[in-house]
Formats: sequence, C-alpha cells, structure tokens
Amino acid sequence: MPEFRKDMILDEWVIIASERAKRPEMFREEKVKIETPSGMVCPFDKGNEEMTPPEILRMDLNGDIIDKSDPNWQIRVVPNKFPALKPVAAPGTKLYGMYSIMDGFGLHEVIINSSEHILYLSQLSQPQIKLIIDVYARRLREIKKDSRIESVIIMLNQGKDAGASLEHTHSQIFALPFNSPVLEKELRGTLRYYRLHKNCAVCDILDFEAKENKRIIFENNHFVIIQPFASRNPFETWILPKRHYSNFENISKEETQSFSECLKLLVDFFYNELSNPSFNYYIHTGPLHTKTDHHYHWHFELIPKLSIKAGFEIATGIDICITTPEDTAKFIKEKLKI
Repeated sequence: MPEFRKDMILDEWVIIASERAKRPEMFREEKVKIETPSGMVCPFDKGNEEMTPPEILRMDLNGDIIDKSDPNWQIRVVPNKFPALKPVAAPGTKLYGMYSIMDGFGLHEVIINSSEHILYLSQLSQPQIKLIIDVYARRLREIKKDSRIESVIIMLNQGKDAGASLEHTHSQIFALPFNSPVLEKELRGTLRYYRLHKNCAVCDILDFEAKENKRIIFENNHFVIIQPFASRNPFETWILPKRHYSNFENISKEETQSFSECLKLLVDFFYNELSNPSFNYYIHTGPLHTKTDHHYHWHFELIPKLSIKAGFEIATGIDICITTPEDTAKFIKEKLKI
C-alpha cells in the first residue's frame, strides 16, 4: 500500500510508492568512463592556476595556508569565473513598476578539491576530505564578517546529471543577502515545532530514529547518517550532528574528523555499490546574523540522481519516492557491513 509521509519540518507531504518501489539493488547503473577530450586543458589542474580568477585561499595537504606562488597546494579557493552573484553589486530592493528587483549582490566561490585531475570525491582519502570540510568552515567564518551577507549555501555537484559543468571535483559556495526560500521554510518549520514541543525538531528526530533503528545507517561520536523518514528521492541521505547547534562554521576539530569519516563512507558506497551515480550535496546552515540557536540544527543532505521528477511531482509539488528509506537503509548497512 502506498502511503503519504509528512516532512515534519517543511510541513510537506511525500508519497512512498511501495507497490511500484524498486529493490535497492536495482538502482545500480553501468559505470560509464568519462574521457577527457584530447588536447583539452582543465583550469583546475595544478600548473593551470592562471586560468582561474585570482585566488582567495591556497592550502597544502597539512591544512596550512601557503603562498600563492607555492606549487605544492592541495586546495584552492577562487571566485567563480562566471558568477551568478557579484560582490560589487549593491544590496537592497527597488521597484520596477509593480515588480521588485535587486542587483545580483552576493558571493560565488569555487573550492577546487584537489590539485590532481580527480573526477570523484571517492577518489580522495579521508584526510583530504577532512581538509575540504575545514575549508568550508574557514570560508564561512570569513564571509560572516560581512554584515551584508545573511545566508550561505555550501554545495557540490558531481556528474553531468547533477549539473557539474567541469568534471574536476570541486565545491561551490553561494553567499546571499537574504535567506533562501528553503532555509526560510526550515526556519519557520523548526520554530513552529519548538514552540509546540519546547525542543529542537532534529534532536527529536535523532532520538526517535535511535529508538526505531530502521533508517539509521551509521553513527560515530558526533554524527548520525540516516535515510530520512519522508524521503523525496531514492537513497536520499542525511548526516546529522548529535550536538545541537545552528551554524556549521562552529564545528569543532573533533567533529570535523567525524564528519569526514561519514562523508567518505557515503561517497565510497555510492561509487562502489550504486555504480557511481551523479549526485548533489548541500550543507544547510543557519543565518549568519540572526540568532536561531534554540530551534535550528544544521545538517547535510546528499541527493543521488536516481529518478526523474515527472508531471505529477511538478504539477503538485508532492514528490514520489519509488523505494522505501527502510529498505535503502538496510541495503546500505549490508553492503557496508556495519
């Protein structure tokens, strides 16, 4: 029997279509090797640094900031060459007849995850992934100094179907002068839950999931990996910090290590067991200059591109997930032998 499940934070329904659900192993796809066209030069490779805009940050494998002339770098942060937002624009709305418009003010940065021409995050070691997470937090803390910026989204697109424009693994940071619509919905939902229950919604999710133990995949000292109860997509995966805090930039050194363990485990699973599908991941973190500590809980979401939204989803806004999170959690745990 199909069932509606409600996302308790966003206050939205999804359909878990159990009668048309695929078995988790059916989502494996044949691996397709991506060939770099002969003669094509990648602007993110070591030695091609002049092909990007002037860099913001350069770090070595030890996590130390190094001089911009030092060739022994592991990660570089640069402005996007074709930015969706620009820091030179002015924040603030103005009227255009009956409409409101605003200059495209904000930041759009690229984090080059490796100096080597590596396509997939799974090809990096856990210490290299930890360094990426360190850079995320470092950049957030720096961006927070600009009072004009209110929210930041950190994301990674891997694979053509996920919208990656360059195959060399990289992350992106978008900094906005207001809260994105998704963040606004999460803030409203978590505040509504807090007022009703006097507790954080994500903390209560963690407690409930631990008791049920049907959708938890893995946990360590600081994080839990789950398949969310109201999954919108097959194998949609969340990483939730056990400690309650609203802003990712406040992550501790110990938590960074634990987070990198979770992320490495996840990307290796998708590469090895689901034939390396395209995916997007996002870090949802609280507003930079508005206090939301009591009700908002930052979190990480990874969405593999294993299904296509069709007419019903687009017309109604109700997603149909063609596998159950309980089945996918069991499948992942079996494959990871945990």
